[in-house]
Amino acid sequence: MSISPIRPSYTGATDPDSDLEALYATLPLGMPLPPAYSPSESSTAPTSPMVDDTPEYSCQLQPDEVFLDGTPLAVSRPRPGEPSSSSSSSAPRRPVQFNTCHNNLRLSLSSRSQQTQTPAYGRNELIEGFAEVLGSLKHVERIDLVVEGFVTTTVIDRGYPVSSNSKCILAHRQSLYYSASGAVSPEQERGTVASKGRLFPFSYRIPTTIDGSTAPLPPSFYRMYATMEGSVRYVMRIELYKRGLLRRNEKVETVFLYLPKTTPPSTRPPSWYHYTSTAGSSSNPNPDVKIPIEPASDRSQKEWKTMTLVCGTPVPNLGVEFSLLKPLVYQARSPIPFSLTVSSTSPVLPDLILSCAQVTLLRCTTIHASGQTYQHEEVIGTADFGKPESPSEAQSQSKVVRVSNGCIEGGKEQGEIAWSVDGMVEVNYALRVDIKPTLALNAAIPAFHHKEAIDLTTHSAEDADNWDGVLDGPALGIIGRL
Repeated sequence: MSISPIRPSYTGATDPDSDLEALYATLPLGMPLPPAYSPSESSTAPTSPMVDDTPEYSCQLQPDEVFLDGTPLAVSRPRPGEPSSSSSSSAPRRPVQFNTCHNNLRLSLSSRSQQTQTPAYGRNELIEGFAEVLGSLKHVERIDLVVEGFVTTTVIDRGYPVSSNSKCILAHRQSLYYSASGAVSPEQERGTVASKGRLFPFSYRIPTTIDGSTAPLPPSFYRMYATMEGSVRYVMRIELYKRGLLRRNEKVETVFLYLPKTTPPSTRPPSWYHYTSTAGSSSNPNPDVKIPIEPASDRSQKEWKTMTLVCGTPVPNLGVEFSLLKPLVYQARSPIPFSLTVSSTSPVLPDLILSCAQVTLLRCTTIHASGQTYQHEEVIGTADFGKPESPSEAQSQSKVVRVSNGCIEGGKEQGEIAWSVDGMVEVNYALRVDIKPTLALNAAIPAFHHKEAIDLTTHSAEDADNWDGVLDGPALGIIGRL
C-alpha cells in the first residue's frame, strides 16, 4: 500500500501557487516542513524588542551632556608625482639583529641597517656578534667560531643531482672559550652580563682573497640550469664541545651573504660623450640616446683598443674595425662608448654593412662539474648607433671610410660583478658584434662576428672619489640575481 505525502496547510489569505505545491510534493517522507505563519500575526508582532525603547535624538544639548572642543589633525596627502612626507618614510630604518638558536646555543650577529632577510656584508667588512650559552659551563670544554665558504657545482639529470664537486675557498676557526680542566672560574660562570646565559663576543674581518690564492673572494651566488647547478655559500657556525662520552656536542650556524662592491681601476672624464639625436645632429639633442662624438684625430691621445673583425669568406679591399676605450672595465648601467669603422672601395658597401650591425652586452656563466661544462649566455643590453660619418683625414684616400659611434649600457644597477673560481664557476661579461645581412643582401654583404671580453663593476671610480664611505657595506643589487 502506498502512502501519499501529507502536504502542509496554507493559512494565508490566498492559496499557494502551482510551483509551490509541486515543490512540496517532491519532499521525501519524514522531512520536517517549514512552519505556517499568519500574515495578520506577523504584521502586528514587533520586529525587535527595543523598538518601543528607542530614544528620541535632538541637536540641542541635554542637561547631562557636554560639548568637547578640539583641533582636528592636519593630514596632508601628497599630490600625484610628489614624494610622500609621512613619518614612516622619513624615519630612519631600525637596525635588524639576526639571532639563530639551537638547543642551548644562540648565535647573534650585530645590528644591520640593511633591511635584508639574511645578514649581508661587503668587502673586507667586520662581522661582530656574540655566542650565548643558555646553561651552565660546568661540562663545556671549549667553544669555537667557524667561518667557511664553499663553491659547489652539481650535474643534474632529469631534475635529480647526479654528481657534484665542492671546493673550500674560506676556512677560519677562532676559539671563544677553553677550559683545560673541569673546574670553572666564578668569572666564567657568571659570564659577561648579568643574565641567565653566558655571552662570548667575537669579531671577524672578511678577507678579500681566497685562502691560499691571490684571486678575489667571489660573491654569494646561486644558479640552476637544466643540466647544471652552481653555488657559492658562506656560513658562520658556533661549535660547543663537552666532556664525557654521554654528552653530545652542540652547534648552531647561520648563512650570511658576501656582496662586495667593485670599481674600475681608473677614472674617466665625463666628456667622452654628449647628447645627440639618432640622426647625428648635435643641434637637436635627444636625452634618451648617448652617442660619443669626437674627431678621429683626438683618439690617438686616448687609449683605444681596436679589434679587426674577420668574416668567414675574406673580401678584398674591405675592412671592419671595432674600437673600445681602455681599460675594458666599466660600471654596470653606465654608457660604454664604442666605434665601428668600415672601409671599402665601394661607395655604398660601408653604409650597408653599418645598417646591418648589432652590438649586444652579454653575461656569460660557465659551470664545470665532473668533467662536464655548461655555458649560458644572457643578453643584458643592446647598443644605440649614431649616424655614420666620414672622417676628414680619410677624404683624400681612395677608400670610402664610414664611422658609426655608439654606446651600450645594460645589466642591473649595482648588481653586476665579474668573478671566477678556477675549474668551478666563472661569471664574465662580453660585447658581441654581429653583422648579419638580410636575405636580400646575403650575396652582397659578408657576415662578421666578434666577441670582446670586458668587466663590469658595481660602482664607478668617481663614486669612490666624491663620496666617502660609498664602498662600505654590501652591494645589495647583487641580491636580485642570487
